[in-house]
Amino acid sequence: MMPHLLWSIRTRRSVLIGAIFLATGTMLYRIGANPSDAAPTAAEVRSIVRSTVGHTEADSPSVPNEPLRPANVGPGDHVMFGGTIHRNMVNLRDKGVPDHFDPEGPRLLWKAQLGSRAYGGPVVANGRVLVGTNNESPRNPRDTDKNGEPVDKGILMCFDAQTGKFLWQAVHDKLPSGQVNDWPKEGLCSTPVVEGDRVYYVSNRCTVVCADLHGMANGMQGRPLRGIDPKTGKQIDYNSPTDADILWEYDMIKELNVFPHNMSACSPLLVGDILFIVTGNGVDEGHINIPSPEAPSFIALDKNTGKLLWKSNAPGKNIMHGQWSNPVYANIDGTRQVIFPGGDGWLYSFVPETGELLWKFDCNPKDAVYELGGTGTRNDFIGTPVVYKNRIYIGVGQDPEHSTGIANFFCIAPKKDSRGDISKYLEVRTKDAEGKEKIGEKPNPNSHELWRFGGVDDRKWAPRDFRFGRTMSTACVVDDIVYISELAGFLHCLDANTGKHYWSFDTKASIWGSPYYVDGKILLANDQGELFIFRHLKQHDVYDEVAAAQNMTDRKAARAAMLAVRKQLSDKYLLAKIEFDTHIRSTPVVANGVLYVMTEKSLYAIKCGN
Repeated sequence: MMPHLLWSIRTRRSVLIGAIFLATGTMLYRIGANPSDAAPTAAEVRSIVRSTVGHTEADSPSVPNEPLRPANVGPGDHVMFGGTIHRNMVNLRDKGVPDHFDPEGPRLLWKAQLGSRAYGGPVVANGRVLVGTNNESPRNPRDTDKNGEPVDKGILMCFDAQTGKFLWQAVHDKLPSGQVNDWPKEGLCSTPVVEGDRVYYVSNRCTVVCADLHGMANGMQGRPLRGIDPKTGKQIDYNSPTDADILWEYDMIKELNVFPHNMSACSPLLVGDILFIVTGNGVDEGHINIPSPEAPSFIALDKNTGKLLWKSNAPGKNIMHGQWSNPVYANIDGTRQVIFPGGDGWLYSFVPETGELLWKFDCNPKDAVYELGGTGTRNDFIGTPVVYKNRIYIGVGQDPEHSTGIANFFCIAPKKDSRGDISKYLEVRTKDAEGKEKIGEKPNPNSHELWRFGGVDDRKWAPRDFRFGRTMSTACVVDDIVYISELAGFLHCLDANTGKHYWSFDTKASIWGSPYYVDGKILLANDQGELFIFRHLKQHDVYDEVAAAQNMTDRKAARAAMLAVRKQLSDKYLLAKIEFDTHIRSTPVVANGVLYVMTEKSLYAIKCGN
């Protein structure tokens, strides 16, 4: 494990950017609906998903006028993880983002206290800001024990976007099964999606939740959450004026027998009237057995009722650990599809209306091996796929507790009629002279891989033996340039068309969030609580410090050559490094002229412009 990762990875089993389920009930709850309702027909589902309306962003939709965001939100709002259904961490709207500022200085509009961990969000929609956190700074005395100490819970907090005033919170008790399904103190990790006055997210209890964006302020539209009073041990309604108003809730443990490993961590994808969810199904505490291999890993729900539309258990018995990534939507020359990053290291593309499998892609070498603890070569996904110009960009990774290791970042270019296995290689099994089976590979004539970056780095003076390490990050792709960070602290800049590597920058602390483009700049935060601001250019030169040291005969000279290139890179691209109060394990976002930076205990709102 790299030294700057040691201190940052805690005793928890798996914390991931993205999403975590809200819940208290143990039933499917939706207003005016029955859990036993028959599944809709394919024609009914097509009608649901094709009813999409909304605002089209400047995110280059694959089909003209196809909306990339939910309806009834502000044009400058940041309403979901990745901003749009393409999940590309790119903001082409906001300007005036400052190069330098003091987080506590005159640009600070407001600062809100969170718990002690914060991974979900921020999301900004219709005058509200939503974040997921824990209960270590209770907003309600009800959520403390007899001694006044905080009780561990998952919390979705809602603030006023203009003033930072706390408005309401969704409070979710921990699952009684404990850390195997709901790791202590991790809070609510789901980044919600907002449409109009509805908020959709996944709770720490493995439930999909639809809540009223206004909380109780406009009266009770649905029902309150329920939980256990820590002082009396009795079940109570969470119905104070600052509690959540729940419109429907779908319990994936009860209804689908899902077994989430350590947490449920999906940021929902909303396309039309369909909500797409990665369930989090995974292994048990022994990290070998999969208690529910037949349970679905990917589901589609009706956004209005919470009704199950279809499900897939595509990874089945091949899940390696947990499943903490998020789905993405693509329209490849008229072929609409939702893409699911499976816990077996494969991408799966489905017809949104029916769940019919279109294609799949293996993001691991055929002879790669998964080993508990992170020493193996086989990976799954923490980062989310990004769609840009009909291409899919995704890097592989593992639970951050497994530290870094060899990995790859992929660009996949499916066609309108792509079907079946479109991986670069097909598996070949042979036997050696002793009769032992060997796994190899051969070229796949149906491959749609465009390029990959990573693999072994055996060059002289290379600081490690691989070029790209495991990532928890989601890429941003702009002007045919890819920016992707990795857990070990590096930001890489690549050509989006060819995969040519231009440069990498070491932030010297682990990265759990993602690079974010806005106003000609790349924003990237690390676990040291540092926000880096880089200059974006449409054309790049190559800065390769290892290549610069190849002709050096001793380590001292090699280091000097590498440091010289490092300085040139920093002078050209690094605009600022800004220090915040503690770890940042989220992605900074800009919405409506405000920069939001969420540390593990605070949410900052920083004014952009003059």
